Parts: sequence; C-alpha cells; structure tokens
Amino acid sequence: VRGIYISGPMAGSTELFQNILDSAAGTEINTVVIDFKDDQGRITCPVDSPVASEIGACRPYVQDMKELIASLKERGLYVIARVVAFRDPWLAEKKPEWSLHLADGSLYRDRQGMAWVDPYRHEVWDYLLEVGNEAKELGFDEVQFDYLRFPNEASAGQVVYDDAVIRGRSKTDTILECANYLYENLASQGLFVSADVFGTIIGSGVDSSAVGQDYTEMAKILDYICPMIYPSHYSSGNFGLEHPDMEPYKTIFGALQKSGKVLLDASRADNHESRQAIVRPWLQDLSLIHI
Repeated sequence: VRGIYISGPMAGSTELFQNILDSAAGTEINTVVIDFKDDQGRITCPVDSPVASEIGACRPYVQDMKELIASLKERGLYVIARVVAFRDPWLAEKKPEWSLHLADGSLYRDRQGMAWVDPYRHEVWDYLLEVGNEAKELGFDEVQFDYLRFPNEASAGQVVYDDAVIRGRSKTDTILECANYLYENLASQGLFVSADVFGTIIGSGVDSSAVGQDYTEMAKILDYICPMIYPSHYSSGNFGLEHPDMEPYKTIFGALQKSGKVLLDASRADNHESRQAIVRPWLQDLSLIHI
C-alpha cells in the first residue's frame, strides 16, 4: 500500500476530505488510514459496541462511516481503521479499575496528561476486539493497532501493577499474547490485522523490553508490521549520521536494512517455519528540529 493518514475531524469534513482525495487522485496513493478509535479514546463514528455505549466513547465526526467507506472503495482505495489501544484516557477515566495507577491510587498520566489503561487486563483486550469487530461491520479492510504497548516515559516506572493481574507475565509476553488474541479473532472474520511499533525497537532488546514490543515475534503473528521510522526520533550517530532528522532518506533506508536483517535472521533460526508479517513502515512528513 501507499497510503495517507486521515484524522476523525478531517474525515468528517466533507469539503476537506474531498480535497485530500482529489489531490491524491492520479498519484500512487491507493490507501487511506482513518482514525476509528483515536488518541483520546474516542470512536469517531456511531458504533454498537456494548462497552463503547456504556462509557459514551463515540464522538461521531463521521455520521455514516459505512457510506464513507463504500465511496472510498468506489475509488479503488484500500481502507484501514486506526485503533489506538492502551493509551486511552477516555476509557481510563470512565473505568479506573482497568487503568494504570500510581502508589497513591491516582491515575497514571504521561507527559501530555493522557491516562493509560492496563495492558495486562484481558477486559481491555476484549474492548479492543469489540472495536475491531465494529470496524469489520462498517467495511474496513484492515484494523491497525497503535499504542499496542506499555508507556515508555520515565514516569511510567512509578506505575504500581497488580500481581494478581500480571500473573508472572513480562511486558513482552503480554503484548505478544494480546496481539495474538486480537489477530486470531479478527483474522478469522476476514480482516487483515496490523500494528504500529517503534522503529527504534528493531534490533534493540532494551527498547523492546521497556514497551513490550518484540519486533521479530510480533512479525510472526500479524499480517503487517508497521515500524514508525521517524527520523526525528533517532539520536546523533544512528546509521553513521550526525543528524538523522536532516537526512530522512538515509535514516529510513538504514532502519529498513536493519529490519530486513533481523527478520531474515529470525526466519533462519525458525528454519523458515513461522509466518512473517509484511513490513509496511510509517513515514514522517515533518521535522522536529528547529533551526
């Protein structure tokens, strides 16, 4: 695919969305990724999910998603639902018993003030599955999970987990188990399933264990794995570059070379017996360097 990301408000604005589609016509773009469950934990169209209805999660920027998707498919576009997983301030505040907490009992929040739900809790997995099922009913071709990980900020070290919920599992064990649970239940219905992962976890055991994303193991579960290869996230010296953010081509090329190597090595170690996701990188169309 060669796609473009569309936020909920943008998808709900007929004129703006039409302008994007008109601009894409005649280019190589053949895919749109639409926010279905966004960074605020809000679902961007009406759905019939029990938990979403209970907590009032819907913020319907798009009133008729089924009709919108049908119109996109008439244009020959492949349509992906972006579903933000564990960074969900709406669910966290509506169901604090499913959330991450600090020692004083308050909700854990990242530096942007966003509360997170607990990746160890199967109830949260079931909610994500509900959302994925709704995406299937509306006509999406694929569900792509974002933030399918633990929080990575230093403050996350202050989170107090419940041993009875953890049941001895590591962060990596948990994310893999969740990914497999979602894949098996959604793929069986004909949906393609993918997940976004940090580009920096490729070949890095430290980064991987911190967030629970194991690149090669997740690739054995999913249809597509989508490393977020954002040049602004790579420090000086990566891929032999003084400022990776200022050389996006070389940074992306270096990251994908490393991806190819670690996946090939993993495949050989398994004697080529395990399935392997297609790598579909997210590319960053901005710079965070201020000159």
